[in-house]
Amino acid sequence: MDESRSTWRDRVTRWHKSGHSARVFAEQEGVNAGTLYSWSRRLGMKRSECRQRPDAAKLPSFLPVVVASPEATALSSGAPLEVVLPDGAVVRVPPSFDEVTLARVVRALGGAR
Repeated sequence: MDESRSTWRDRVTRWHKSGHSARVFAEQEGVNAGTLYSWSRRLGMKRSECRQRPDAAKLPSFLPVVVASPEATALSSGAPLEVVLPDGAVVRVPPSFDEVTLARVVRALGGAR
């Protein structure tokens, strides 16, 4: 297998495992999304074949949160709570957060159904 083919096989595998759209992944890699699709077809690689098997130790999970009274939850430093997702995205929640908005954000991220 030549270097180009090997490079694209690795890139297509990482794309399929990432869960990102071709457009988003291609932008991150600095390549054309159409070229990414083309190599995926050329290599006969299907997204379902590249995905990792669910492994409880690897999968992120959301834990239940109990919201106490504002007095009990006030942070002395005023620093926000940060939730870092596996793809590197960070959700910063200020001490004076709105519960309804936070619940909508968590649902949008797929954390609560």
